[in-house]
Amino acid sequence: MRICFLSIAIILLVSCSEEQDLSIHNEKIKNALDKRKNEYKKEILDNCQRDVYEKAKVYVDSLISAEINFQLSDSIVFPPKPIKPLSPGPIIVPDTIKTKPIF
Repeated sequence: MRICFLSIAIILLVSCSEEQDLSIHNEKIKNALDKRKNEYKKEILDNCQRDVYEKAKVYVDSLISAEINFQLSDSIVFPPKPIKPLSPGPIIVPDTIKTKPIF
């Protein structure tokens, strides 16, 4: 029992004596941080590319739709406007027409 207690005490003293570096200078922490940064960059880039692709699809669809509408409207031929006749001048009503009373 004494040997078991002594070995456990030695293990605890040895494990507690090493001070762990929990700053960015620790290699494991630095590698984990770099890995997380790369994953985040990839996720942001993927989202950006997906958004740009969706906007480009909408833009191309609207261009195609506008081109189709232009082609359809270009094939419809409207007749030219008729020429407006010249004015004959002021209309003169002769005074010979007299009005009669209604009652």
